[in-house]
Amino acid sequence: MKNKLNTSSLFSYSLSFLKLKYTLSLISLLGIFGVCIFASEVATGQINYSITKGTENVNINTINGKLDSSSKKNSDNNRYYNIHQFEGKAGEQIVIELNSKDFDAYLILRDSKDKNLAEDNNSGEENNARIVITLPSTGTYKIFATHKARKSGNYQLSWRAASPEDIELAEAARLNQQVLQLLQEGKYNEAIPLAEKALATRQKILVEHPHVVESLNNLAELYKNQGRYPEAEPLYKQSLQMIKRLLGKQHPNVANSLNNLAGLYINQERYSEAEPLYQQSLRIYKQNFGNEHPLVVNSLNNLAVLYTNQERYKEAEPLFKESLEIRKRLLGKEHPDVAVSLNNLASFYQNQGLYPQAEPLYQEFLEIIKRLLGKEHSYVAASLNNLAYLYQSQGR
Repeated sequence: MKNKLNTSSLFSYSLSFLKLKYTLSLISLLGIFGVCIFASEVATGQINYSITKGTENVNINTINGKLDSSSKKNSDNNRYYNIHQFEGKAGEQIVIELNSKDFDAYLILRDSKDKNLAEDNNSGEENNARIVITLPSTGTYKIFATHKARKSGNYQLSWRAASPEDIELAEAARLNQQVLQLLQEGKYNEAIPLAEKALATRQKILVEHPHVVESLNNLAELYKNQGRYPEAEPLYKQSLQMIKRLLGKQHPNVANSLNNLAGLYINQERYSEAEPLYQQSLRIYKQNFGNEHPLVVNSLNNLAVLYTNQERYKEAEPLFKESLEIRKRLLGKEHPDVAVSLNNLASFYQNQGLYPQAEPLYQEFLEIIKRLLGKEHSYVAASLNNLAYLYQSQGR
């Protein structure tokens, strides 16, 4: 019996170790945390929100500044930064926001003794930073306005007393981070009540917003991983419709949500419903990024795996090959993504009994991950098992 190949619900790096039924992802190869959540990193739409209820009479301190060659420079990372100070009292709850259209904002808050109290990169909108904090003592505080990418540009820095809604949203963000960690660890039962609480808070305050979309997807992913498909599906659909309204039907984040829903259908072998979603996602990525982009490659792999599971091999093979060639051109032959594509294509051939075509691909994959991860890594062992099973299938 042929093994089904799997895709992830967001960005597919579909690796099926046929003998061991072992799944390896690019994220695992790199040792970088990643889960199937809404991909806010590709957002470019103009979505803004502010919490005004309860702040009508609150003093808002605003500074318009610029990061450029006249700013201070961090000798460790060559990033520009400006320091702004304010006086605070113990127990005060404040919101600090750093907004810029020119660079990826990053905030650092320190006390008078230069102790780091908080840092943030993307809790604000788009590339903006936001810190909500209760001040631990009375005295002078330093705000470091800096950046993560693109070194210069204008910004607006503001700080004010936090409203009850600010505090609730900060707690929802904290819960969301816990959810992601628990999701990574496979602790779904622990994560679900936290995800439900974060979603309820965001829906109550923000109503319709990318952060609500994120929470909908997180909760849907948890349900999906527990096989609770009837509960996951309406959440994925709700997030898809919301992001269409927020950012427009051709936005890359719409493609991400389409992939989420399609991934759910794949898990249920509802292939005819998944296919148009994957095809639409691929069109959106190509429209936004061109034909040679990592997200385009992921969509090609999604479709190829879908066709393979339907035994539509003639349609799947050119997609696997195309994704491999694009990754080689974009990333070079030694990149982990290239290894992923090699294993995809090898698994595809092995599943059909095309052992001579599969063997050199498995061997190339094995050599790459040896160099990347070392000879003693568990993925190397899994790859060796793949080859052993391949040889056994041929009576070698």
